[in-house]
Amino acid sequence: MLSQAHNKKTRDSARKSLTLLPRNRSGLSEVISYILLIAISIAMSVAVYSWLRTYVPTESVSCNDGTSIFIKNISYDCSGKILTLTVQNNGKFGIDGYFIHVSNNPSSDALATVDISNKITNGGIIFGNSIKFSNSVENSLSPEESHNTIISTFNVQSFGTLYRVELIPFRMQDIDNKKRVVSCSDAKVTETLTCN
Repeated sequence: MLSQAHNKKTRDSARKSLTLLPRNRSGLSEVISYILLIAISIAMSVAVYSWLRTYVPTESVSCNDGTSIFIKNISYDCSGKILTLTVQNNGKFGIDGYFIHVSNNPSSDALATVDISNKITNGGIIFGNSIKFSNSVENSLSPEESHNTIISTFNVQSFGTLYRVELIPFRMQDIDNKKRVVSCSDAKVTETLTCN
């Protein structure tokens, strides 16, 4: 009899505890789904951040100190719209090519932002948005006296009157056992153009 009374008490207390719980549990499942959503979002953010830290290079790549280029001579025919540059390597290391931009804005502080690399007619090979001196030899414009000058000609008819030219040399360098194009922005040369 004692066990029957105990069982009845247990059933009664179980019924009371069930009546304390809400019958509609959909609110509880929504809270759990939000918690799971936030946890998954945080986990994904940590994973993406970790991946980006390994993907982005930590140190910048630059040319060797002593890399330099010089515009030895400029000839700009305003009526025929032909620009001829004599480029000389006056540094310590070979140069593979250069990026060339001009300004068709007469303002003295206007930046040279117009890329004319695809308008070359002589003295180089189009290499993306730059001029390369040779496809067969890396850094072919050497600092040696006999091989340090090249003459490049550009047809600039579609750009109007030009006021400034800017060259930024680049080199091919071994970085992590891979050949990379390295822009030598410290060796940038800017010259003012005048009509011949």
